[in-house]
Amino acid sequence: MALCSCQTEVDFPQLPYDARVIIQGVVEPDSLPVVFLNRTIPYLSGPTDPAKLVIRNASVTIRSAGETDHLTLDSTYLPLDCKYAYFYKGKIPVTRNATYTLRITDRDKTYTATTITSLTPVTIDEVSYTPTFKDLYGEHEGVITYFKDNPDEENYYRFEMTRKADVNSRDVTGNNRDLLVPCLEEGDTIDFTEVGRSVYDDKNLQGQQVKLVIEPALTHTVVVLIHVRIQSIDKATYDFYKQLDDQKLSQYNPFVEPIFINPGQFGKDALGFFGSMIRSEAVQFEMPADE
Repeated sequence: MALCSCQTEVDFPQLPYDARVIIQGVVEPDSLPVVFLNRTIPYLSGPTDPAKLVIRNASVTIRSAGETDHLTLDSTYLPLDCKYAYFYKGKIPVTRNATYTLRITDRDKTYTATTITSLTPVTIDEVSYTPTFKDLYGEHEGVITYFKDNPDEENYYRFEMTRKADVNSRDVTGNNRDLLVPCLEEGDTIDFTEVGRSVYDDKNLQGQQVKLVIEPALTHTVVVLIHVRIQSIDKATYDFYKQLDDQKLSQYNPFVEPIFINPGQFGKDALGFFGSMIRSEAVQFEMPADE
């Protein structure tokens, strides 16, 4: 019995596409407000360039207690990606227990949303490590964080970790970083902050001990000093990132229905969120070498 196969490349015509505005804004006490403002592109567009996605020359303001902060377009360089990230940044530090209203005007269209900075940070009790744990995506090493949920309120959490990265650092998935990082020289190190893909609620855990096990985003072959924080986020922020997480899950599991991003605070005019967060104090931990 002989087996043979063939491969045929098919060009799909690009259908008419109406770009959507996507807004990702967050305010955090004692920090300057930041808003990412971009347009969507068709799924089959190929590699993306943040410089071509950002919406420029928009009017972006955040108002609170009679004070208006006019945000201006800014950027920061991401050495591991060899790209700049673009965002609108304010000049007035955010305060706790205040109401903030975001207003964006672009091409004669206005988008508004409101958030309140009333979240309570948690206190991390312990950080530890496991060389192996299993989830839908396979078997990995994991950073384990323990903390007590704030009782008598709905809470939503996200993991954050800062560590040093160098020219040998690679994405654990292998995506986009199969080769050494071209924008770092041998011996260079940078501070790299990774934020967990998944978000968590405290359903059935109110006031109890919470345990999060998170796979690090970057590979490492030596002991790495990390600083772990837990972000407490509001419901608008949680809802948006929960949909993104569920969307990725549906790509890996054929028995899960496809997930689409539903309208949120901006209705059908734009996707995204304007929310608030507060971080725990950082806990330092030496992460063992991944064998």
